[in-house]
Amino acid sequence: MNTAAAEATTLSATELHAAATVVDGSTVIELSDAHLDRIRRGGVTAVNHTVTKPYVDTATALRQVNRCRRWIDEHPDDVLLALTVADIQRAKAEGKEAVILGPQDTEMIGVDLDLLGTFYDLGIRVLQLTYQRQNLLGAGCGEEVDPGLTHRGRAFVGAMNELGILVDVSHCGERTGLDAMEVSETPVVVTHSFCDVLSPHIRAKSDAFLRRLGEQGGVMGITTLSGFLYYPDAPSRRPDLTRFVEHVKQVVEVTGGVEHVAIATDYDETWTEPMRIAQLQSIARSTSKEQQNLLGDFGWNERRAIGMDDASDFPHFTEALLAGGFTPDEVTKVLGGNWLRVLGEAWKPGDR
Repeated sequence: MNTAAAEATTLSATELHAAATVVDGSTVIELSDAHLDRIRRGGVTAVNHTVTKPYVDTATALRQVNRCRRWIDEHPDDVLLALTVADIQRAKAEGKEAVILGPQDTEMIGVDLDLLGTFYDLGIRVLQLTYQRQNLLGAGCGEEVDPGLTHRGRAFVGAMNELGILVDVSHCGERTGLDAMEVSETPVVVTHSFCDVLSPHIRAKSDAFLRRLGEQGGVMGITTLSGFLYYPDAPSRRPDLTRFVEHVKQVVEVTGGVEHVAIATDYDETWTEPMRIAQLQSIARSTSKEQQNLLGDFGWNERRAIGMDDASDFPHFTEALLAGGFTPDEVTKVLGGNWLRVLGEAWKPGDR
């Protein structure tokens, strides 16, 4: 055992969390002082922020990126734009939040590789190929049929590799996601999902998919939304962080290593209770698989797992992982080390 490892074993949960580089693999941040306060209290170093809303057009997406960039510029003492792994490490050293720009859709780009380059220049470093529905690249998990990655989708993934954008397949259909892993020269990630064998769902990933993800060197972030970590035999029972740890252990077992699992709350800080009510009303009028109620019937105050109400509760992840039998070194990897590793492999050498 090296000296660093020996020291790690003596740290308390609080000290271990404070020493770690903590990353939320997927969230929608509120551009506000309240967000910054939650992040500070939670000891979070970096977030992958869904900077553009799914299905928006190009002009709207550009405005949304611009708004976030201007907010970052206005808070230089608190926030920085993460373009490299070194930026995240600098944020940790300086006590700032590193914001990674990671849209969950490509419809604002289509198959225009020049436009993809423009979004890269604006700071996009993680990009999900599809959202729920079919687009020009491939199928979303909300489609009845998934024919896989299209020819243009394959070229698009190659262009992402060349630029240095991490390929995200969280909302992709299974065939599309597997095709992306076949084509990509760097590891593919599932920034935010969970295990289908434990909580069957169109947004979950099968063991076969996870096995291939591990072989390809990828990472899956486990969400803590109640509707995703639900218990099939008691669907109305609100999950807690013990349930989160069960999903983490499943990924470790199937992929063969703790290196392939991480944290991604999938929390939208801009969402409100009236917005959720309106969404449910819209779902009730729809018959498509894409529009089904993905988050279950949990009430507004129960929509997130017990112990993880918001980013200020991030230290509870460290406590739960230690209680679940993970070593301090393994906990550090799940908290953020695995995200740093896969980002470093995907981003261009000059950007690491």
